[in-house]
Amino acid sequence: MDLEVKGIAASLTNQTQPFSGRKKLLQQGQTPRSWAIQNLSLPVVPRLDLGSLVDSDEEEQDIIPENLPAPTSKYKLKYQQYKTEMKEGYKQYSQRNAEKTKSKITQQSPRKKIDDKCVQGEESIVGGLTTLDRKALLQQGYAEIPYNAQSSMKKSDAEMVAAERKKQTVAEQVMIDHLSRAVISDPEQNLPTERPESSPIFLDSKTAPLRFRKRTLHETKIRTHSTLTENMLSHKVQFDGRIISRNGHDACRELVGFFFAHDQSLTIYEYRQFGKNRTSVLPFIQKNIYNHQCGRRKGKQYQLGDFYIGANLTFLSSDHSSLPESIKENTLLILRITNIDQIALDSLKTDSVEPEDNLTSQEANDRLILKAVQDALKEQLHKRGVRILTGLAKYLQQLDKEGTGLLDKADFKQTLQVFHLEVSENDFKSAWQILNGNDSGKVDYGEFKRAIIGEMNEYRKSFVRKAFMKLDFNKTGSVPITNIRKCYCAKKHPQVISGHSTEEEIKLSFLETLKDAGSKSDEVTYGEFEDYYEGLSIGIVHDEDFVNIIRTPWGI
Repeated sequence: MDLEVKGIAASLTNQTQPFSGRKKLLQQGQTPRSWAIQNLSLPVVPRLDLGSLVDSDEEEQDIIPENLPAPTSKYKLKYQQYKTEMKEGYKQYSQRNAEKTKSKITQQSPRKKIDDKCVQGEESIVGGLTTLDRKALLQQGYAEIPYNAQSSMKKSDAEMVAAERKKQTVAEQVMIDHLSRAVISDPEQNLPTERPESSPIFLDSKTAPLRFRKRTLHETKIRTHSTLTENMLSHKVQFDGRIISRNGHDACRELVGFFFAHDQSLTIYEYRQFGKNRTSVLPFIQKNIYNHQCGRRKGKQYQLGDFYIGANLTFLSSDHSSLPESIKENTLLILRITNIDQIALDSLKTDSVEPEDNLTSQEANDRLILKAVQDALKEQLHKRGVRILTGLAKYLQQLDKEGTGLLDKADFKQTLQVFHLEVSENDFKSAWQILNGNDSGKVDYGEFKRAIIGEMNEYRKSFVRKAFMKLDFNKTGSVPITNIRKCYCAKKHPQVISGHSTEEEIKLSFLETLKDAGSKSDEVTYGEFEDYYEGLSIGIVHDEDFVNIIRTPWGI
């Protein structure tokens, strides 16, 4: 017991000696460095050689144990599978890199003429289809996937509630505007009452004109002959419309119109939404009686029979000073009816008796002629519609050097020849007579393209507009390619599900064909986006299949 205590005490004293010695050195004025130089017998720490830490092949060979058991057959099989998977993955990786470098080279090189790019690419044609055609046709694969009915019902119910709320908001604003404006803007409000010539005019005087009197808006004492009543304004047809324009901002405006049966007048309002809760409803076309501005019915007043889904309403932009400048650039404002209150329309048709128009037979004949031309061209565009329609739009825009949107007969004939679209001479002559109704010798090339090739119905086009408006949340009319890449989802494509293609490959094929449709490599306008799906719509018979092609990758 005593030994253990002594040993502990001895060890403690030995451990404390260096510290006591250091104190004595410091008291004597010596530093630890000078003390170490005087006592050379102390061990010196060798320098660290970093070069010796580098791995060598000999050291690696020495690390591997010598007596290892032979690998089993199961291990060999797994190793072989791993080896083949690595090879296949490396091959796919190298192919993707090669495609990326090719796309970068094509972007950096100057763009060729449309004649060579969209039409003459004979070296890439296989079975009548180019590489771009085959990549565009990949989008039709989404039609094979049945859309989730439950989620579709929920989304459609929410959309219906939002649409009804919008219609109600606009209808209330229209009633408020016209019921109050009818009193305030009536000419009788300017007529002063009888008063002596010498008496002064006071704004609050009973002798002042009604317009300047201090009164409440709905004062019952004010009676005018032209005052509208709520019962008169209730006999109306409400419809939704869109502007036919290649300007994306104007094409995506939400317009709601009203046709009033009591005086055959109409008005159009624009509905704007800012965020989730802020909305505004402003007049776009003032309430008045208007006439057709082009076609067989030019100069005739709009009647109840002129309102149906797909009908065009034309206005002279110069007659409406409040229109945006982008719309005033064109002579005509063309508005397409996309939806209509069919119940109210049928109710008003039964009550009103309109005289039969002799022009209906001529219009029916015109439609038959154009339908025959469209059917003949759709057979030629069945699988190459995306490439031809997007190229056609760019080619016509290049021919329009003046920027008016109008081209002559020779330009359209040249366009059909360049894109190998065969139309007989008689059919072309008949179509030209219909389109050139005013004998000006020039026709809007957008109208010409819609007339001879046709366009998808308004149900399909509504989903195209929804997809673009989801991308263009700033409502500028054009979308950067980076935004499209972020929003496009190819997870549910059949080839991705089956493993034949990756999600990135489907996305790249879509972006390549969409970039080819655009005039700029870094953004896509609404007109180019619409032309892409217009060409894709030609080869799809059923509306629901086309809706799946829009809904699945864009999530709408």
